[in-house]
Amino acid sequence: MESMYFIILACSITLILILLTLLKKYNEMRDVLARLETENNGMVMRKESYESEIGSLNEEIAEYTKEYMLLERSLAESRQAETERNLEKERYKYMTFVEYLLAQGYITQEHVTKAEEYRKKNISSMGVAEVLVLFNQISSQDMKRYRDNYRKVIGG
Repeated sequence: MESMYFIILACSITLILILLTLLKKYNEMRDVLARLETENNGMVMRKESYESEIGSLNEEIAEYTKEYMLLERSLAESRQAETERNLEKERYKYMTFVEYLLAQGYITQEHVTKAEEYRKKNISSMGVAEVLVLFNQISSQDMKRYRDNYRKVIGG
């Protein structure tokens, strides 16, 4: 009976040691789990911060893209305007001043015909443009302005 008592005692002590070991392992695992949860929460917060930063950066990219597109459009319009100016310059390059006035609609063919008839009748050394000013078809100020425009257009 005494041996039974020692056996039970030994089993009880062994059981207690096993339970203490398990309890220690449980506490270690609980600490590891708590540390991992803390690290996970930190990572989740950093992830949310990064996602917020990505959202801000995407908004900036959208704004820069919009500005870029506006600049591209402005550049295209500028290039088109330059091309049109060059085409107009080429178009008018070989025109006389009177042809320029006709093309711009400042005078009509009828005005030119009358001015040429006057020049022939009076054997005048005046040009058609001067005769048009003489006949008050165009004011002298307008004629000066048209000549300046003509020179700009043809590059002279």
